[in-house]
Amino acid sequence: MIERDEEQIGRILKQLLAGRSRERGRVGRCPDEESLATYLTAALPEEEKTKVEDHLAACHFCVDEIVAAHKAMQETATEIVPQRVMDRAMELVPAKQRNEGVFDVVVRLVKDSIELVSTSGQWIAPMAAAPVGVRGRAQPSESSILQVEKEMGKFKVAVEVERLETDLCQVVVNVSGLEGKPAEGVRVSLLAGGREQASYVTRQGEAVFDRIPQGEYNLALSEAGAPVGMIRLKME
Repeated sequence: MIERDEEQIGRILKQLLAGRSRERGRVGRCPDEESLATYLTAALPEEEKTKVEDHLAACHFCVDEIVAAHKAMQETATEIVPQRVMDRAMELVPAKQRNEGVFDVVVRLVKDSIELVSTSGQWIAPMAAAPVGVRGRAQPSESSILQVEKEMGKFKVAVEVERLETDLCQVVVNVSGLEGKPAEGVRVSLLAGGREQASYVTRQGEAVFDRIPQGEYNLALSEAGAPVGMIRLKME
């Protein structure tokens, strides 16, 4: 019989609840926070463990949550999550699936402009005469606005970063169908350090996050409670 460490589960549960990025509409399909916390202590019965791992293999949102909780516990206390459990959780998500569901964007604020450092998407030239978009390497820019895009499932997602002042930017997420029609009702949630900072539903395909300081962020996209993908944005 597996012994439960209630104190340990409670500490992990507190971190999961504090940094929860999942929308309430998804709770019925995702394991609850207590199940995830118990899984992280390696105290779930084998049958329940298998169900959780089957879910983790298809839901990068839950994987992101347990990774964030794991990191938070390491920062505030001695490591209480067995590393072998974390390794197993990460192995469950196929590399191809992780890449398809994640949109990476790294930009650098230089003087009064923005430079694209790297992206897993496609750079959109601000002017017709600008160079053809590139992947994965720095692209000089004299503009205060930079835009990249990527297809994510049935959507085309574009991220626009505009330099406002000093280290503050406006981040606009544009979501459209593959045919180009703006997508209504897609929720975009801005997360920093595992905590939700703001959350909007697209109107005319657009969600706007104003006066965002330099740093690392996740922008979680979902439709009717189901995950669409994740934008990992770094502004340095």
